[in-house]
Amino acid sequence: MSESYDVIVIGSGAGGGTLAQAVARAGKRVLLLERGRRFPDVSLPHDERAMLIQKQPYDDRDIDVNGNPTRLYMGGVLGGGTSLYGAALMRPSREDFHPGIHYGDRLEKAIHDWPIDYEDLAPYYERAEQLYHVSGEPSDHYGPLQRPTESYPHSPIPLKPINERLVSGNENAGLKPFVLPLGIDFNICLQCDACPGYICPNGARISAGQVVDAAAQETGSLELKTGIQVERLERSGETVTGVRVTDRESGEQTVLTAKRYVLAAGAIGSPAILLQSGCRHPLIGRNYMMHLSPIVVGLYLKRTGAESTFVKQVGFADHYYGTEDYPHKLGLVQSLPVPGPLMIAKTAPAWLPRAAIDGLRKRMLPLAGIIEDLPNPDNRVTVDEAGRIHLSHRYSEYDFERGQFLTQQMVQILKRGGAAHCLTKSFPSTEHVAHQCGTLRFGTDRDHAVADRNGRLFDHPEVFVADGSLFPTSLGVGPALTIMANALRIADTVIDEL
Repeated sequence: MSESYDVIVIGSGAGGGTLAQAVARAGKRVLLLERGRRFPDVSLPHDERAMLIQKQPYDDRDIDVNGNPTRLYMGGVLGGGTSLYGAALMRPSREDFHPGIHYGDRLEKAIHDWPIDYEDLAPYYERAEQLYHVSGEPSDHYGPLQRPTESYPHSPIPLKPINERLVSGNENAGLKPFVLPLGIDFNICLQCDACPGYICPNGARISAGQVVDAAAQETGSLELKTGIQVERLERSGETVTGVRVTDRESGEQTVLTAKRYVLAAGAIGSPAILLQSGCRHPLIGRNYMMHLSPIVVGLYLKRTGAESTFVKQVGFADHYYGTEDYPHKLGLVQSLPVPGPLMIAKTAPAWLPRAAIDGLRKRMLPLAGIIEDLPNPDNRVTVDEAGRIHLSHRYSEYDFERGQFLTQQMVQILKRGGAAHCLTKSFPSTEHVAHQCGTLRFGTDRDHAVADRNGRLFDHPEVFVADGSLFPTSLGVGPALTIMANALRIADTVIDEL
């Protein structure tokens, strides 16, 4: 047995890293466990082969996805997904916390409302935006999406010319594009064309790893262990007594103990740990969600400049709740960086030569949609007797229908911005698991949820959850900021108890 801590946090991403630093700053003794390591080689940030083909900073496990062993694009270093994400930190709408308004009988009655409201999270959104240095334009029109009552902590950079054209063309058509709020310190940002999916070369894109390091240095009460595989929670009856871990380098096993335990290993990792621990609540691992993200690439007659600079700047919420002709909830549309030549070659026809790929990249501007996929208990995480994680996931016909409609809206957005032609892709490959959530739902009672409104497991009161697996539905924006804000809210509960 090791010495005891106040809190042991499993996972250093948007939820775990954010909660750990808050509890440590309150003077509590915190141990943060991360399966991955610090990314070792800062000379590789712009190496597309190392980053995205060899997947060096990504989780090194093969996850069985619908029967096929797959290395996922899932954060595998200190900071988890926040070390590789696009840092679009958006507040959702108030109605996102009451999904029954828009989905009715498509959702079970128990999750027509989240156990918390937007107002419960509003002060924590403010804190998260400060913590992650969010830059944005508070005067922009965000449609139904919420924004700070006064201003964002920092200001964004001016729009690049191709985005100015995108904005003006759509404003003339009556749309209200806005500058994406981003967790990027533009005072030091290199404005790289390669941003999401890559380790940031100078830390301008703020990660939970940076937040954790700052708290560890400033408080002295946060201890970080990387390269640690959590095997299971040790239990005596229904009481969790410790965490059994393996040092991935030495192979040494240890049992670590604390007064409280926090699961924040993601919507795949957190339920897997509970299942390996013998926890048997019927909803553990079920209702896995991952936004359906149709992609449209605008091709321009002239060079856009997007292949050589930062262009992920613009968002559209005009179709968030659909249109008069199609009154179905859709979600956000946002700009993307141009993919690198190797990633294009990975999905392009084999006959397309490199010179053609390079020429296309100079004339591209991509958009992505965020379709709020609905929970389905058959979409789930399981663990077999050998400890291998299995993920079963299929989108519904309703998801695809809405994705096709939003795709057509994105085509029109790009053409208004000057695109001569558009290429469409319905959704990413099964390797991509961005925006995962839903497998340890929180709610008001055990019959319909795994955890209560404060993230505490109904069956194990010593254990909290602080990642996106708590979410009953997937929101119409990326979940990162809501995970961070909710982690800060749960941290306050843990601090009060301690």
